[in-house]
Amino acid sequence: MSDACILQFAPFESFVSPTFWHKLAELKLDYDRLSDAERSISGHYTNRKASGCLLEVDYTAYNSAAQAPKFSHAAVGHIYNKNTIEEFKALDKSALLADEGKQLLADMKSGRVLNDPNLLARFFVLSFADLKCHSYYYWFAFPCPLTPTLQLECSPTKLKELHNCGPIVAAIRALPAESQNFFILYANERENVCETRSLSAALTNFNESDAQHYYYCFADASEYENPAWLMRNYVAFLLHQCPTLVGQTLKFMGLRYDQQMALDNSLIWQVLQAEKCNYDELRFVGWEPNANGKMGPRLANMRDSMDPAKLAENMINLNLKLMKWRLVPDLNLEILAQTKCLLFGAGTLGCAVARNLLSWGFKHITLLDNGKVGHSNPVRQSLYTHADAVAGNRMKATTAAACLLKINPSAVTKGFVLEIPMPGHTVGESLRLETVQHLQLIEQQVLEHDVIFLLTDSRESRWLPTLLGASHSKVVINAALGFDSYLVMRHGSTRQEFADAQQIQHIAGLKCIAGQQLGCYFCNDVTAPGNSLKDRTLDQQCTVTRPGVSNIAASYAVELLVSLLQHPQREMAPAYYANSREQQNTEAQQPEGLLGILPHSVRGMLCNYENVLPATQKFAQCIACSERVLAAYRSEGHAFLFKTFETAKYLEDLTGISEFKRLNSEIIDFDEDQFDLSEAEDD
Repeated sequence: MSDACILQFAPFESFVSPTFWHKLAELKLDYDRLSDAERSISGHYTNRKASGCLLEVDYTAYNSAAQAPKFSHAAVGHIYNKNTIEEFKALDKSALLADEGKQLLADMKSGRVLNDPNLLARFFVLSFADLKCHSYYYWFAFPCPLTPTLQLECSPTKLKELHNCGPIVAAIRALPAESQNFFILYANERENVCETRSLSAALTNFNESDAQHYYYCFADASEYENPAWLMRNYVAFLLHQCPTLVGQTLKFMGLRYDQQMALDNSLIWQVLQAEKCNYDELRFVGWEPNANGKMGPRLANMRDSMDPAKLAENMINLNLKLMKWRLVPDLNLEILAQTKCLLFGAGTLGCAVARNLLSWGFKHITLLDNGKVGHSNPVRQSLYTHADAVAGNRMKATTAAACLLKINPSAVTKGFVLEIPMPGHTVGESLRLETVQHLQLIEQQVLEHDVIFLLTDSRESRWLPTLLGASHSKVVINAALGFDSYLVMRHGSTRQEFADAQQIQHIAGLKCIAGQQLGCYFCNDVTAPGNSLKDRTLDQQCTVTRPGVSNIAASYAVELLVSLLQHPQREMAPAYYANSREQQNTEAQQPEGLLGILPHSVRGMLCNYENVLPATQKFAQCIACSERVLAAYRSEGHAFLFKTFETAKYLEDLTGISEFKRLNSEIIDFDEDQFDLSEAEDD
């Protein structure tokens, strides 16, 4: 038999949309992680004005309920995405092809193909995704059994050349488009019958006499004289299902639509398989050659095709998503991305906190500050440059917000230039309207955000945000600096609910304070904040610290927030502490959340490189978060606030702590004769 009489097939060529790789990267990072198990995918091919013999995949390939596009038919496949390039190279490719081929053969033998002919259009992908470089190594295969050759009885015939073309075309058009991938056409001219039958209807109870009038039809994705590769599987299935067809001439019709949806150029091949096939000892073929025509993988570099903002977002979150692979599988990154953070202060602490928030995947960051970028700022405040200082009129809040967008284009950042009204800082009549506007803006921003960071450089500027955070039950994180010391703390919650008693563990050697009983920044004070800038020299007006202190404190502040958001009780989580040095030296273990312990506060000293984790309860007469102060603010609003701005003593009188000051100032005289401190008694 000459080669000219043997039917050849047009092999499939893969066409991969960039969205296929983008979706694979997302699935690998968020779901598969270290798993390299096979994943079911789908593809599609078209027989309308087909170009080449293409099988296409895009992002919908991973959707189990995906449907093929219009004028296309579905193909069934798998993807094997390996974790390393070494695994990709070392995998036994022949064994993988054989395993996939056996699955195809099993579907033929079980009869699944009768009910789902899409199973005849098979493919799989072996891949390795280099997510750091956005490079994808891949190799497509279209498994097909190596069955005996098909003898071509005559040259292919076009459908339009058949004298009964009209009834055949009418019967095919009556068939729904989704059923035209594989079916059988019964055309009996003597009985003037022309109808389509599904594979299940025609082959389950195979009729030898009807078979003489059968055209075995399929959607042909080939533009060549040779049929598409999937006809090989079609033939193998038919001859396995109906062994009596071996040695008989069979008519296969490859449906090919043109641009006007005419079927005139569809081809008919009359073929014969002379030899029987041993389906138990079949070998399989189907690996796709690479672009050089050699057997080997291809490389897709997606760096240039990806949107720069999307590329940045994927790379920014890469470190966070890799945490979920092994280290912290239960880490909830979505809650971080959705949490809205409001930063009071855009100086050294504000810049460092904002950068750390971006590193953790926070997207919503708003900064409030009234300062301009000065020449002394850029070396300590990481969101500003020398050019910002030279400009002379760039405000910190708006400049910092713009810089954050340059770092992460997908972030939602805003900056507002305003003064934070403070107790003891009298507001003149000329500034009253502006102060009211600033108050309204601050109140609006507090309401719109979930977390408040107190990062300003004076004690009194933290009072109003503390009050508003307590009044609106916001999470409040405070960071304050000394020369070589720092304090980072979370304020107690004011949410109207109580922690479940069962969730508070009683541990020997440790004290516990429930989340709603924890104190705020002002709870340890017995004086109201005054004007800390009045009658102060330059070194007293500026925050003079060792340069590393701010970065340490900012890091602790953000880490404390992240641990809080990952805790099942969030801001209601209790804090544990040892109330004596002896207890600190015991081996009592604090309960841990997802990321470790959750202290009330962290006090650190660089002079001895030591941290302590104290916890304090709410003070019933606190000048910022006590019920008296909150009730006064809620009932009087701005009128109450302006009283505190006029004089800080108003807060002392309101809360009653002025009584503490009075008692402390009293001098009590004792008569020395009342005390007999003899050495004998001393002993």
